[in-house]
Amino acid sequence: MKTMQSFLFFFYILDQGYNQCKNDDLGGFLGAISPEMWEDGQSADKAVLNDWEKISNPETVDMKNIIERAYTFLGCYEQEFGYDFSETKQWIWETADKTIVEKAYDEAQLMYQKFQYAKLV
Repeated sequence: MKTMQSFLFFFYILDQGYNQCKNDDLGGFLGAISPEMWEDGQSADKAVLNDWEKISNPETVDMKNIIERAYTFLGCYEQEFGYDFSETKQWIWETADKTIVEKAYDEAQLMYQKFQYAKLV
């Protein structure tokens, strides 16, 4: 999977988590990385995309391991930047299922195609 594809996949997993948890730290984080906020479909915070690439090994992200990669990434951001993603991580680990993963994947694919990220990342 390309970096931007996997990042979108990650974003849409978290977006569903926010709809369940309403965690303030997650809400702020999603606002900073949302590809839906700008006309070009890019994240406002490019550093998070770069960190995602370093931490998650995006070429190997797939529907079987996205939950683990998202969980790991959030843990790294908790340690590095002091976020509290504990409720979100619990939701990811205990609740995120195949239906949630498939929905996030489908949303990521639509966004990826809409903005033709393949030309960018």
